[in-house]
Amino acid sequence: MPSKSRITPDRVVLMGTLLAALAYIQDVRYDFILDDIPLILMNETITSWRNWKMAFVTHIFAKKGPAVPYIVAAVHYRPVYKLWQMLNEQLFGSVLPWWHITSLLLHIGVTLLVYQLGVKLLKERWTAALAALLFAFHPIHAESVAYVTASTDLLVAIFTLISFLAYFRFREEGASPIYFIASVFAAALAMMSKETTVMFPWLLVVYEALREVPSGTKQGWKRFVWTLPFFAVVGAYVVVRTALFGLNTGQGPGGSRVAALLDIPLVLIVYLHNLFWPFRLSFFYPAEWGSHWTFLKGAAAVLVIAAAIFLWNRYRDRCGVRLQLLWAAILFVPAVLGVYTFVREDWVHDRHMYLVSVPFCLVAAALLTDLRLPAKASVIVSSLVLAILLIGTTLQVPRFSDDTTIYASALKVAPRSVLAHGFYAEALWTYGRHEEGLREFKITTELSPQSSAAYERYGAALAEIGRDDEAMAEYTKALHWSTRPTLFRAFLLSEVAEIELKRSEFPEAAGHLREALQIAPQTLNYHALLAQALSQQGRIEEADEEMRLEAGIRQRFVQEQRASRD
Repeated sequence: MPSKSRITPDRVVLMGTLLAALAYIQDVRYDFILDDIPLILMNETITSWRNWKMAFVTHIFAKKGPAVPYIVAAVHYRPVYKLWQMLNEQLFGSVLPWWHITSLLLHIGVTLLVYQLGVKLLKERWTAALAALLFAFHPIHAESVAYVTASTDLLVAIFTLISFLAYFRFREEGASPIYFIASVFAAALAMMSKETTVMFPWLLVVYEALREVPSGTKQGWKRFVWTLPFFAVVGAYVVVRTALFGLNTGQGPGGSRVAALLDIPLVLIVYLHNLFWPFRLSFFYPAEWGSHWTFLKGAAAVLVIAAAIFLWNRYRDRCGVRLQLLWAAILFVPAVLGVYTFVREDWVHDRHMYLVSVPFCLVAAALLTDLRLPAKASVIVSSLVLAILLIGTTLQVPRFSDDTTIYASALKVAPRSVLAHGFYAEALWTYGRHEEGLREFKITTELSPQSSAAYERYGAALAEIGRDDEAMAEYTKALHWSTRPTLFRAFLLSEVAEIELKRSEFPEAAGHLREALQIAPQTLNYHALLAQALSQQGRIEEADEEMRLEAGIRQRFVQEQRASRD
């Protein structure tokens, strides 16, 4: 893409980042959505810098105060991400536009770093500029940029790229050792931003393996010694995380974790499809896309392998392109290993492609500017691709305007997604659209007929609007599928007892509450509810004893709250 005019690669990248900003700026009008609520609006730990130490000893969903049961997909230990949230909260409070703007600024920063990376590795400024624009405009990034909580992906990308560029400056350009120290420090920040950084040392290993050196210079194993501090960073993170939370590996797919590993190629195909054809993106995708093999999916897997071999051979003389192919393969590993950690409907999310798309865009730019292609054709095709991607991003961003919109759009792509229906029901209920919410809750129970959680939530919604008979029916189904003595079963029993108290069925309520207390004797309100049931039966002494126990639990609760504030 040579030009003798004032149009330079640097200026094109700056103009491109401005266009990307214009595509995303519409999100400043949007609400906090999804996990923004617990992680930002309801998170007291980010309201004061005095809580900064908690960022290093708690996971991202942990709240200030006494420990309470909270189900999360997996433990996410991300201290730098929590400090980023704290910084935003201190600067802007809960004023939405600024949170969106800081995410956009991070995306712009990453785009500029992608340009610098392309200049260093591809050795062609116009190719690097095209890669940066492909990255800035790609619709798959809408989730990472427009969804405030997904800024963790932006942070890990910016620190990872800074780390590599500093490492490159030290190794290739003979810069001061300060650059190496800065590289290790940036890698540590990336590691504490998101767990995907565990693969970063391997990016350096393949870089050292492929890097060009002056002729006559012996390539020995000693060059890999420079990567050891980065492995040490990963090791230190794993040790600290394990010490704090144990070997938590998430809920898993619901069946054999090992068997789920066989679905990794399918998940990879879904991600590649979304990168190459980003026009039917969604917050949730059909579970069968990543878990059911078909002939076409098998053919696609063979095609992916053939394409990788073709590109590797085609660019045998361009180490920078080969390096990006290996980087893409390495960075895909954490995304596809989600099959081991998450439930099937959570295996694929666009935000997991934010860092992976960096080498993807660099390789795509190399293909579009290949010297074996006519220059005019290269310019026309590249311009057309960029225009399509920018329009696609502009159309994708509104999906994140509010909770109901994002789940309604997800259901168009994944109409049988239990998670999408469940979250859509919660969003409708929150917005006061109760009849629509009840319909979605019911669909959730039909799609997941053995889910005690689905029946419980449907029953709770019915109880909230006074439809106790229907609520009791749903609670009964929930208890049928929740037979183990868990905290959830205890909670179900207390909900059943509350309806029985309203119906004056006091012996039945007392029986259910006693079972709940056998499971969870230190839970707030259970003793008080039992005291109410007993007093209505004239068993005053037993009721008084239950109230004394309740008072003791409440006193300890208050003491724990005070201790947590201190």
